[in-house]
Amino acid sequence: MTGTQTQPGIHTHNSSLDGLSVCVVACHFAPETTGSAPYNTLLVDTLSQAGARVELITGVPHYPQWRVDDPRYRRGILWRETRGEAGEISVRRLRHSVPSTVGIGGRFRLESSFAALSAPFVAASSADIVIAVSPLLGAAAAVRVGKRGRPAGVFVHDLVGNAAAQSGTVGRASQLISRAEYNTYRTMDRVGVCTPRFRSALTNGGIDDAAIMDLPVFTHVSRSSESSTEARAALDWDFPDDAIVVVHTGNIGRKQGLTHVVDAAREISRMPGAPIEFVLVGDGNERAGLREQARGVSNIRFVDPVDAESYPRVLAAADVLLLHELPGVVEMSLPSKLTSYVTAGRPVVAAVEDSGIAGRLLESYEAASIISAGDPTALAAAVRQAVDDEAVRGRLLAGAARLGDAEFGTESGKRAFCTFASEIANS
Repeated sequence: MTGTQTQPGIHTHNSSLDGLSVCVVACHFAPETTGSAPYNTLLVDTLSQAGARVELITGVPHYPQWRVDDPRYRRGILWRETRGEAGEISVRRLRHSVPSTVGIGGRFRLESSFAALSAPFVAASSADIVIAVSPLLGAAAAVRVGKRGRPAGVFVHDLVGNAAAQSGTVGRASQLISRAEYNTYRTMDRVGVCTPRFRSALTNGGIDDAAIMDLPVFTHVSRSSESSTEARAALDWDFPDDAIVVVHTGNIGRKQGLTHVVDAAREISRMPGAPIEFVLVGDGNERAGLREQARGVSNIRFVDPVDAESYPRVLAAADVLLLHELPGVVEMSLPSKLTSYVTAGRPVVAAVEDSGIAGRLLESYEAASIISAGDPTALAAAVRQAVDDEAVRGRLLAGAARLGDAEFGTESGKRAFCTFASEIANS
């Protein structure tokens, strides 16, 4: 099949990668619309637009719902596809394990099956350089096994070992994951990181600081011009006229700690004042349990994931956008939803650790009202203030705009992708 047309915007760099061939190994890719998939898709498209010959080794779409819904990929083990305006990008899609429960055992099956299936294709590739994207760590492992002495790099979206520890995997298991992660990254010529906060953890793990490059995530959606009322009507979201609508988007997993949002919604429903309605848009391994927990809670609803075209409208439908993380999450990853939130023109409330990656970044630009998770009173107060207090609302919107301009610029992000590939090739 032929994928969607690539986005314009890098044509001034068309000659920068001419003659270079690149093999990208990334489990998550379009048509997935959340997590690292949008950035992996942009990476592949950007390198191709810059003149490189790109081949992609990827998995079947399964995230964040943790099941294969697309009937094209329910039978078989390998699909050969093309992508781009003229089918110039070669895509090999592999049918790895997709666990129904995402514990350490299920995660191991996913990682190991993707690594085992990918490695032979990496070895058989004639590309000049190889780039892995982690997660999955299995992608980097496949590159390590199959690179055959060629220059290689890894783009790190999450520190997998830290994520395991902070999500509840304790003791020797998380230590072994971290050790395998750092051992794998040490074999790479370049290690790209989506946030500078990863640098210290990687150097402590033995990765040469000179090999680490900043590859900041960047905005990949456009702002909707619709008002909240117009967007909600278009989405068929029916709320009372005086309701304050709080929207959370993306993965519904352990890392997000959304059980606290359900508890908060229950408490807030009993508070005086204009009703506060919560909308959780997305899917994930915690969704079924959260729906059960939310039985009888009238001011929270769950909405299935939307496609990329509808996502700006979902953001516009919010009066307030919510970023929420499990208490204790500090060094796992920078939530990719932030790059979209800051473009939406809606105030952001963030229930995050103020010492964590997201908390420090948001605080440095005054781009969100930061509160502690698990405090319904603080959440209700922050939401009402972001809507009712014009000075606070203006400050939050201005801070979000500054953050977007300074950290999440699309053109600078695309240039960084090209520089990363060039640095790998010249290493």
